Amino acid sequence: MQSGALITARHAGEQGRDVFAVPGRVDNRLSHGCHRLIRDGAKLVETPDDVLEELGPLATPTATPDGRVVHHPAELKLNELERKVLDAVGSGQSTIDEVVRACELPTPQVLAVISALEIRRLVRRLGGNTIARV
Repeated sequence: MQSGALITARHAGEQGRDVFAVPGRVDNRLSHGCHRLIRDGAKLVETPDDVLEELGPLATPTATPDGRVVHHPAELKLNELERKVLDAVGSGQSTIDEVVRACELPTPQVLAVISALEIRRLVRRLGGNTIARV
């Protein structure tokens, strides 16, 4: 007999919706359902970051309680330096030189942070010295 949650998850998958599952203990029979979901293509969730990473960019920018505007869930995990560099990129295209001037930080440090932001898919290089927010 299947639970309502498993039936709902199966229907969601059939409709092309994202299905997430948190694994349980392998020796617990109550974990068989979530393990079957993972085996059948549900996205494995081990931490909240797994869900945030999968959600990707927000449909519309959202303000946080402290007044910052967030375009992507990954921005919620940025440290102060990463936030400063991302804010300097702005919403359009920027050159790396413009970001360095706006941040008032050494160029190698800004380049390292930009690389980290690229890995998190928050910015991308457009070619040459130009970057943009994703």
